[in-house]
Amino acid sequence: MNHQLWAYSKKVYDENHPEEMQELLDFANMVFSMSYGGTDFSSLLPKAYTQKRWNAVTHHMIQEGSRIRALIDCYPLVMKLGSKADEAIKAVYVGTVSVHPASRGKGYMIELMKRVEEDAVQQGCALMLLDGDRHRYQYFGFEHAGTGYRYQIEQNNIRHCCAQMYSAEYMASPVYSFEELEENSPYLAYLYGLYQRSAVTARTKETFLLSLQSYNATAYAILKGGAPAGYINLSGDEKTILEMEIDELQELPRVLYDLMMGMGIVQLSAKIGADETAKRSLFEKMYDNCSVVMSHQIKILDYEAVLQFLLSWKRKYSTLEQGSYVIGVQKEGISASENYLLSVAEEEICVSRTDRAADLVLGELELVRTLTTSCCLRAGLRSPDGWFPLPFYLPAADTF
Repeated sequence: MNHQLWAYSKKVYDENHPEEMQELLDFANMVFSMSYGGTDFSSLLPKAYTQKRWNAVTHHMIQEGSRIRALIDCYPLVMKLGSKADEAIKAVYVGTVSVHPASRGKGYMIELMKRVEEDAVQQGCALMLLDGDRHRYQYFGFEHAGTGYRYQIEQNNIRHCCAQMYSAEYMASPVYSFEELEENSPYLAYLYGLYQRSAVTARTKETFLLSLQSYNATAYAILKGGAPAGYINLSGDEKTILEMEIDELQELPRVLYDLMMGMGIVQLSAKIGADETAKRSLFEKMYDNCSVVMSHQIKILDYEAVLQFLLSWKRKYSTLEQGSYVIGVQKEGISASENYLLSVAEEEICVSRTDRAADLVLGELELVRTLTTSCCLRAGLRSPDGWFPLPFYLPAADTF
């Protein structure tokens, strides 16, 4: 590239820079609208692009003169095991990847992805995440990590399930009602507390509702006798449950019955992470069809931190045999692998660099694919029982 024709900049805007921020949004909306139809990032991702949240995003730009010609935005995440600050990793979600049509082929995206990764390392991030075309982003070192499940439920399924689980008297009239959540809802603090029971959390109180409203989704409080009993997040067409938490989990089929009958929903699907074992057991009673779905694409920057976090995540819902295993990471252009000792004891999980010979050596993309998906079943891993596949699944509300 001819560096005299372009300039790179990294910026964070706030409420006091409406003109600069509007120019950036206009650029992103224009590029995405050309490919996907009308796009308005302010309404699409309120957790990042409403005016009060402008300072949450870091913008990496290439300009020709005064005009933006390429853009990548980065949204910070702190992934915690439940609400424990001492069991957390710092990550960054990469999004709004856009290049002006007249500037494609100039290498701008290669330059920006390099700058984004350098900045993530400087910020102490252990992980980068994104969504999009898999083969496009494999070029930059990203691969799908983890799996989840999609359950499809028909009205007849939910009727039969509820008839088996509850008495006819209990099913005679509606029990639950649903109220759309808004910024001033009196239920938000209680519902955020329910969210914090999740195996992994990535939202603050400030971003909880804004995150649920991402991608035109609608969040509802689940009410029982006028009191909050949970929340449910539905896709824009109200055909998919993106996320759901209730205080009495065994009531889940009853809640869905009232939801489907009350809203006239004939068919409903639900996305569930592999770690949500209690919910999955209930959906197994309700579904008409089930499929495995891929999670997000990730690039690991700190193998010690990420592998330890994922093993600790796995132990929250599954039994891990005590023992040790050495994973070798074969990085491109480097002859010797980086070896990591994974150890699980009764009270502690530890991952550290080691000189021990590796039990398994994998390239960086292959490592993510093998350790976090069903590929591990085909790889013949002779690891301690229950370790793999490692989990990695975040709800739609956490994507960017």
